[in-house]
Amino acid sequence: MLRSLVLAAVLAGSGVWQGTTPPPTPEPTYDAKYTDADGQVYTGTLTFAVDAKGVVTGRMKLTDPLEIVATLGGTVKDGKWTFDYPYEIPAQGCSGTVKGTGDISPDSKTVQGSATSGGTCSEQPTQLTFTLTRQAK
Repeated sequence: MLRSLVLAAVLAGSGVWQGTTPPPTPEPTYDAKYTDADGQVYTGTLTFAVDAKGVVTGRMKLTDPLEIVATLGGTVKDGKWTFDYPYEIPAQGCSGTVKGTGDISPDSKTVQGSATSGGTCSEQPTQLTFTLTRQAK
């Protein structure tokens, strides 16, 4: 009996076993394409998940032409994602925020919208359009 309790404690502490709670579902991965007002295209991937209350979680990592990382946030209501989340460009040591909205397709395979980025990475706020396309499993 003691051995079973010790094993259960070790597994619970390692995150492998959660009792009757099912393991978390992986967040879907999307190919991301952001285009600024000058036509510069930024591409990479992001994870994007929405919980039962409409709260968005995920991470963005754009890699071309430079690395831009962010922890996503915002909410989804009636198929529209409204967001305001921080980003950073590690190579330049700068950060800012991205604010905007996106329309989520009924099958959740695409998200399209517009945003404004600002902060220490640019002198002026930058207008963006974006398309997220869900990767096939």
